[in-house]
Amino acid sequence: MSAPDFYFAANTIFRHIHDRYGKQSLIEYWRSLGREYYRRRTDRWKQGGPQAVADDWREYFAAEPNAEVAVAVVERAVELDVRVCPAIKHLRDHGREVVPYFCEHCDHVCGAMAQEAGYSFQRSGGDGACRQRFTQQTTSIKETG
Repeated sequence: MSAPDFYFAANTIFRHIHDRYGKQSLIEYWRSLGREYYRRRTDRWKQGGPQAVADDWREYFAAEPNAEVAVAVVERAVELDVRVCPAIKHLRDHGREVVPYFCEHCDHVCGAMAQEAGYSFQRSGGDGACRQRFTQQTTSIKETG
């Protein structure tokens, strides 16, 4: 079950941490969410590979009102085409000022999730629409001899 009014709280929490403790503290908060709070999700990503990542995001966005997101598996990567970000839309629809660094939370939360699961993360765009890419890292074993 989704609770879109949580986005009001998230926006306020981001502003509070940023203004009271600084940007670096906010980034550390976001990264800890990705590493710790979402550990079960990242464990499933590790076990199931890109298809598990894609299925997870499809399920996530299906529960978010007004989200318009396409999810695709492309080789070792998962691409999210976020046409309408449900958080930004909800905040704007209710006349809330969106903190200017709101979209950066995806960089740090998703970046930490990706890292924990053996992926890299890139985001382009923002301000209500973006593209995100989770690329599975390959491991190589060097032979010594």
